[in-house]
Amino acid sequence: MHETWTIERMARELSLSRTHLTRLFTRHTGVPPMRYLTETRLTEFTRLIEETDFTIERAARTVGWSDPRVASAWFYRRYSCTPSQFRLNPQPHQGDEDPVPGWKANGR
Repeated sequence: MHETWTIERMARELSLSRTHLTRLFTRHTGVPPMRYLTETRLTEFTRLIEETDFTIERAARTVGWSDPRVASAWFYRRYSCTPSQFRLNPQPHQGDEDPVPGWKANGR
């Protein structure tokens, strides 16, 4: 998760075309590969913000976002508050049930 990935790199590693990889991945998970990676990063980022004293920057880098502003933007989209605001006033995980269309709690 912490590595920089692209569809092209994943497809090359698997000896598939980008289109075929995306089609297969989406069929089996319900979401495209990069969206899956983003959701995985966001879930772990949220856990780090909640359960550790990592800075926002360190938590972002730990999950693979080199720019903490990217992590904060995704976090804000999900929770309608910044990671810093969340730490000051933790709230129930609104939106965790279905963070993206087709995303289910069991990962499919």
